[in-house]
Amino acid sequence: MAKAFSIPQRQSLVGILLIFTSTLYKLVRGFWAALAYFVFKRPDGDFLLYIGLGLAVLLVLIAIYSYFDYRKFLFHIDYEAEEFILKKGVFNSDFVSIPFDKIQQVNFKRGILQRIAGVYSLVIDTAGSNEKEVEIKAVNTEDANQLADILNSLKESKNTDTEVLEANQINAEVKTEEIQKEKWTYRLSLSTLIKTGLSSNFFRGFGLIFVFISTIFNELNQFFREETSQWESQFTEDIGGVATESILFISALIFLLLALSIFITTAEVFIKYFNLNLTQTKSSLDLQMGLRTNTRVSLKPIRVQILKIVTNPIQKRLNLYKASLWVASSEDNDKKSVIQIPGLEKATIQKIKSFLYQSSKDESGITFRPHWVELSRRLLVGVIPVVAIGILQCFTNFIEFRWWILVASVFVLLYAILQFRIYNSLCLKIGEEFITKSYSAWDESTEIVEIYKLQGITVKQPLWYKGRNLVHVIFHNAAGDITFRAVDKAILHKMNFCLYAIERTNKAWM
Repeated sequence: MAKAFSIPQRQSLVGILLIFTSTLYKLVRGFWAALAYFVFKRPDGDFLLYIGLGLAVLLVLIAIYSYFDYRKFLFHIDYEAEEFILKKGVFNSDFVSIPFDKIQQVNFKRGILQRIAGVYSLVIDTAGSNEKEVEIKAVNTEDANQLADILNSLKESKNTDTEVLEANQINAEVKTEEIQKEKWTYRLSLSTLIKTGLSSNFFRGFGLIFVFISTIFNELNQFFREETSQWESQFTEDIGGVATESILFISALIFLLLALSIFITTAEVFIKYFNLNLTQTKSSLDLQMGLRTNTRVSLKPIRVQILKIVTNPIQKRLNLYKASLWVASSEDNDKKSVIQIPGLEKATIQKIKSFLYQSSKDESGITFRPHWVELSRRLLVGVIPVVAIGILQCFTNFIEFRWWILVASVFVLLYAILQFRIYNSLCLKIGEEFITKSYSAWDESTEIVEIYKLQGITVKQPLWYKGRNLVHVIFHNAAGDITFRAVDKAILHKMNFCLYAIERTNKAWM
């Protein structure tokens, strides 16, 4: 009897529809400015007919492409070579081979269409690869769970003999049932979700609004260059006049943008983390969340390289914290491997730490703080652009001098306060088993890494640091780097201890 998934097979037939909608969405997103142009121009007669025919032909071509993409997409497990094999591609055939020991984790995602169709998107995340993770867009629930269990079992049992592997596969359901016995579960309530969104970093929402408006203006300017030039000139004159004559207008505009940014941030948090469930089983942390895209992730302690805990003054009063779990990935593509879990209580954070770090040791150790040279560097970085713009102002006079002084003074004051807060909070603690870095601006962050999971340590000493006996220290980890600048050279004896701890350990780091 053939082993499960040993024969090349296709994803569910619903995959054709998912490929079609995905391809159509990419085209619309890439050519939305052209669509906006036709909407504003409102073509008539034959031209409108040609556009309709062109769109119809395009839809037919996308449908044909989707069918062949579905037919060419084949996957299977090569048990002898100990690899997961994927073949895909319509015009160019791609052959992807993933050894079992390179599989980082197997996740599940469900978009709106996938929920309606009753299928999952199965994502195989790999460590040490610059390529995007492997994704199978349409797998039914039974096959998705079975494939994930087999891949995880094969990865863990790679060094065992064939009989044990077969026994693991035969008893997969029993083993999975035992492993998935819940120890504790944390569910993010609707009220907590809303509080998390309202107290999150709304400046990001402000930036999104600014980028969105700028993108719209730049894209439409390509099609309405002549009309836009005249309108832009008039608009600039009007706004400039209002800004000069009425501070109230500017204040109201800023308040409106901030309110809109808070709304956008809250909506983003709500959509991304809706119905968040975090469950600890015997061997893993199982996370499920998402409204638009439902995500299921199973994390084992050995996979987590860095734990980052974030809060801010408002969330701290509300007993809200965010845990970011960094898992091993390539240096160029580490963003895909950060799993963020917001809206957690302090007690839940402690449970996560107790599960990930099943050790009798605490996080205490020798504390190091940066030299005042680091504060000088930070202040200088902020002053340089102010000086550069000031020189430009002297030659061009692009803004009234009194306004320039006001804006520059406010910026320098706020920037200096921020950098003083960051500098005073910077702290590096090195203990027997952990390295902990703490810092805060508005957000208060703590990064924790186990010493045995370090891949290396880099120590740098710029020329101007030698007289003060200062160094930069960079801790290299499979999920990223932890950097601490301008620290006393006395830290080097702790670096020797860390290197010794890395060499002597026999624990697997991933």
